[in-house]
Amino acid sequence: MVENIKPTLNILVSTSTPLPRKILDEIKDEEVDCRPTDGLSSAIASKNYDIIIIDADMELLRAIKEQDSRPEVVLFGDELVDVVEAVREGASGYFRRDVAPEEFRKLIERIRELVALRVETANLERELTRKYTFRGIVGRNPYMLEIFHFIRRIAPYYRTVTIIGETGTGKELVARAIHETSPVRDEPFVTFNCGGVVDTLIESELFGHKKGAFTGAVADKKGLFETAGRGTIFLDEVGELPLSVQPHLLRVLQNGEFRPVGSNRTFRAECRVITATNKDLWEEVKRGRFREDLYYRLTPITISLPPLRERKDDIPLLLRHFLAEFSKRTGKRITGISRQAQRILIAYSWPGNVRELENVIERAAILAKESFIRVEDLPSYLKESLREEPQIQPYLTLDEVVKRHIQGVLKRCDGNRTRAAQILGISRRSLIRKLQKYSIE
Repeated sequence: MVENIKPTLNILVSTSTPLPRKILDEIKDEEVDCRPTDGLSSAIASKNYDIIIIDADMELLRAIKEQDSRPEVVLFGDELVDVVEAVREGASGYFRRDVAPEEFRKLIERIRELVALRVETANLERELTRKYTFRGIVGRNPYMLEIFHFIRRIAPYYRTVTIIGETGTGKELVARAIHETSPVRDEPFVTFNCGGVVDTLIESELFGHKKGAFTGAVADKKGLFETAGRGTIFLDEVGELPLSVQPHLLRVLQNGEFRPVGSNRTFRAECRVITATNKDLWEEVKRGRFREDLYYRLTPITISLPPLRERKDDIPLLLRHFLAEFSKRTGKRITGISRQAQRILIAYSWPGNVRELENVIERAAILAKESFIRVEDLPSYLKESLREEPQIQPYLTLDEVVKRHIQGVLKRCDGNRTRAAQILGISRRSLIRKLQKYSIE
């Protein structure tokens, strides 16, 4: 229980005259630092204090709260102070120097309980982050939990999986999670970006080539399908694969065979294949840019990743995860993000998804002068987005809300009614009745 926890408090005293002996006696068992006012800012930046005791100086109070909003600030002095204004500015209490020790003791004990509660909350948050992290992917949104469950189900048996999602949603992370959950986790995981290599070299990169097969082929080269062995090959941006190369990939998926460029020898492909795309592959088929037979070979099992704007409940978890990773990687300790900065981060629509969020947090952590990320550490476009006028949304009937939700879930499941029914928490038969009721194709 919180009331049984008695943490030692870190207290910073910065007053123009020494505190009365009776007050110092009340905090003698705590960790107390005494600093002059001109060294206050550097002291706050170097250590996390629970309480800061200062003169009754409203400007100094505002400066402290601007630098770090977490410490409880206690004012001491004999001057007349507007207590209501002091509390409004963030003060936890104001005492005259002739205060009775028991009155000061009550405040200290109240702050001690608050610190204990914060410690417990931080521990719970760390446990939540650990609980909702699956193979490096952070998420507690129902869509993400369903994806984690789906990965566990397919990992032992899949041969081909296609991951669909907008840029930055974490498709490669999901691919790695599938591989690491599978029986071939100890085998190679090989990645290839289909849109990152010129068309004439893609076939050679994937399947290898023989010496002299083309200009520049000065030696035999092993392709990625051979390099993957019995592991996994991850083909990112598969929608960018040229039509000229697609038949070769189709042959691998159909027969498990490939032939290096310039070779008469056929090799067996033993690896599993995971592809990813931010395109609508069926639309690409209809436009003649993607083979229909390859489409069906790639999509027996698909995973659709939701954009970050549809899983904003994951943002607090992601923030803690990225800060912990940044601190571990760089040694710079960033302990948190101000409430106002968090409000901006949660309100933003994140067109670049999780990758954009990670980049923003890393940039802010590098720029942060203190151990806390504040609004001024965020990119200007985030702050400006909060000032934009929100678009007025029309009111919807309950039936329209239900219809749109069902359509969204079905789209996320690529039309798989069984999976959609599971996510919606209803039977497949009930889902079919609702599809008929709302005229959903």
